[in-house]
Amino acid sequence: MKGSSPLWFSLRNLFRLAGVTLAVLYVFSRFVPAAAMSDYVVFDQVDNSWSMALHDAFVNRLQFGTDIVFTYGPWGFLARGYHPQTHLLSMIVWSLLALVFMSGAWQLARGVRASRLLAWLWVVLLAALATTPLGNDFDNRLVLFLALPLLLHFYTERTAPIKAALLVALGCLSLVKFTGLIEAAFVVALISADDIFRRHRFPWAVPLWAISVLCFWILAWQRLDGFGSYLVNSWQITCGYTEAMMLPGYSPPWSLPAFLALAAVLWLLASRLMWLQCRRWAFYPLAGVGMILFVTFKLGFVRGDFHELNASMSLVVMAALLLPLAWQESKILKVSVVLTLVAAGLFASGIYHDWPVTKGLPVQLAGTFRLSNVLAPVADASTGYTRTEYQREMSLIRVRIPLPPVNGGADLYSYDQVAIFANGLQYQPRPVIQSYSAYTPSLAQMNAAWLRSDRAATNLLFALQPLDHRFPSLDDGLSWPELLTRYAVNAETERGYDYLLLQRTATPRSYRLVELPDMSASLGESVTVPVVTNGLLWAELEFKKTPAGKIIAAAYKPEVLTMTVKFRDRPPATYRIIPGMTQAGFLLSPVVADNKSFAALFKSDWPAELAHREVQSLVVAPVTASGASLCYDSIYQLRFYRLEILQ
Repeated sequence: MKGSSPLWFSLRNLFRLAGVTLAVLYVFSRFVPAAAMSDYVVFDQVDNSWSMALHDAFVNRLQFGTDIVFTYGPWGFLARGYHPQTHLLSMIVWSLLALVFMSGAWQLARGVRASRLLAWLWVVLLAALATTPLGNDFDNRLVLFLALPLLLHFYTERTAPIKAALLVALGCLSLVKFTGLIEAAFVVALISADDIFRRHRFPWAVPLWAISVLCFWILAWQRLDGFGSYLVNSWQITCGYTEAMMLPGYSPPWSLPAFLALAAVLWLLASRLMWLQCRRWAFYPLAGVGMILFVTFKLGFVRGDFHELNASMSLVVMAALLLPLAWQESKILKVSVVLTLVAAGLFASGIYHDWPVTKGLPVQLAGTFRLSNVLAPVADASTGYTRTEYQREMSLIRVRIPLPPVNGGADLYSYDQVAIFANGLQYQPRPVIQSYSAYTPSLAQMNAAWLRSDRAATNLLFALQPLDHRFPSLDDGLSWPELLTRYAVNAETERGYDYLLLQRTATPRSYRLVELPDMSASLGESVTVPVVTNGLLWAELEFKKTPAGKIIAAAYKPEVLTMTVKFRDRPPATYRIIPGMTQAGFLLSPVVADNKSFAALFKSDWPAELAHREVQSLVVAPVTASGASLCYDSIYQLRFYRLEILQ
């Protein structure tokens, strides 16, 4: 300002520097992992187990796609969790990603002529929204890193270095979660299509992203010749997710229509903004926005539990990303985007209110601005706070889940692998590391083949932990004959422990499946099962989707199927079944529903102990009001076998 004193300029620059420093510190505090797992909003043994397994896989250089087949990739440990040997690397990678995010977001805001103050406030807002809820926010971060290069490409020019940095960052994040790889490939394809057909230039985004993916693949100690197996097997586990992991009726009744309405409004607003920017070429960014919203919907509402927290926040992130785009447009568009952001925020607040453990969205967001949280990365680097908390948590788990003495490598069935890490055992995992995820015949076969190989663990800690009230023998059901013939139960663990200890035998037995008459049945029809006196009844149930069912499953989710089994002298029991698991094969009778009855299968006198659990008949039916299914053929196939354990 003309005539102003040098002191005024110094103070103004000082305040500006202080403000920028605080903003940068805040963004780093949101991205850099500096919180103990016990501070996470969603803190359960299932998620903690797979996240710790991913850290261990990176440390031990296991190969993804062969040694490990899961929904996450070789950099999956970046998604959540703590491990002493990966923590420093996680902090470095997320620091670089935070820097890339700030550069990209700042450039987008400044590219549409927002003021410096508003640009920084918007960057801070995005960082806050995309990293909530704590510890369960990777999907929101991924939305951010997918949308930024897409919007930058269509809204700004002369930002090649920043765009390149975002694509390299996306190459890393593509190997965190497999759905991220699919989404990133789609976004890169759209950017490249625009380069070719509108701008008539070389599509440099494709080779840059592809090379970065391969570089990060190698940096994670993965073999190049294993990348194909990773793509094929990860695609299998992704395709089977909806039918296996969906949950009905757990969401508030208003959440689904509210999400769809907000997503539709967001897409329409994006359509108008991008038409004004790109005219007929707006198809490309709109396809990207639509894809991100659709994947967000599927991730949030297929399972319908705490995943809705992520979906609601991703919706808010997408609304916030439209703010700078509307800044240069008409007042009506500005107000519309702001109102949509407010509506999305209220929707997310309602979802958070339905999960009391979160303490509400306003409390979550306000807590991120506490000085202790802003300085958490600095405090962790100087005090090792997260290591201390990790050791404390492991000691608590050792008390809660004691394990028997074990020599040699160990794996754990079904999904509570955190007990292995807490007790300091050498983890030697099967390919599909948690049994509920072996939900297609090929995935189940991978785990069964592992048990037959020399790579199988000497010790298996086993507990029946059926997820979502599934039929107890479905999870890793194809592996049961291998368990019964290649392992023996440590008798001491039949009492006093949560897990049976199965130890590999030097001379394995064999088994065979003796075919019994096949049959077909209608959904809802009672089926009398073959009588197998003093024997194990093995079954394969095959269901086919209708054309409508395939569309419904792709767009949302099909109906849940249940199986009610009837016994001779006890009340019937109803369980959920997964078509991919029933097709692979499972032990139908006797119904083994706890560790004690599973241990009895290893004994020669098991028929006397489990006679009351033998199934006489079964009824398979969809969970619908009418009892009829739109998604599955009314007729399904049943194949029965006598499972004989040979000495």
